[in-house]
Amino acid sequence: MSNEITNIMSLAEKLENFECRKKKGALQLQIENLEIEFGISLPEPYKFFLEQYGFCLWLGGSVKGLVPLEDEYEDDEDEEDFKDDDVVKATKYYHQRYDNKDEYQSVPQYGLVIKSYDGGGYYFLFSQESERAGEVGLFLTETYGQEVSKFNTFTDFLSFLVTGTPDPELVDVDYDEIMDIIED
Repeated sequence: MSNEITNIMSLAEKLENFECRKKKGALQLQIENLEIEFGISLPEPYKFFLEQYGFCLWLGGSVKGLVPLEDEYEDDEDEEDFKDDDVVKATKYYHQRYDNKDEYQSVPQYGLVIKSYDGGGYYFLFSQESERAGEVGLFLTETYGQEVSKFNTFTDFLSFLVTGTPDPELVDVDYDEIMDIIED
């Protein structure tokens, strides 16, 4: 598992404008606080990613994670650059935006939003407490928050972002439910 992520990230590091956390990943205390804050246990592949890289971004792609602590920023502009890559802020934002809305399906309870979808939506990593532990699902705004595709593991998701493979698995969308929402 860790070798696969390391291999994928060595390819990612060659991508244009690649960045990750400068001081070797997130601190163990930050990872523990993340789990405590959301009442979850992280899947091992994502935990390894956080420990080694913290978060990552490149031209056209990113994976949210634990951004540098204030004392790690080289200047104030760096802090502004990475604020959108914070998994805690992203997860809270999507819960606030979509939970308890009649027209949208709520964000799943157990896990984290690890990437925003440019067309409107988010990628969600299911935590160990979920029946879908370790999977990553794509939930779209245009389907009123329903899941449209998934990856079986975080490693598959990361590989797809960096190399284009494997393809996500399609998920059945309940179009009758969407029509009910539109008609109301």
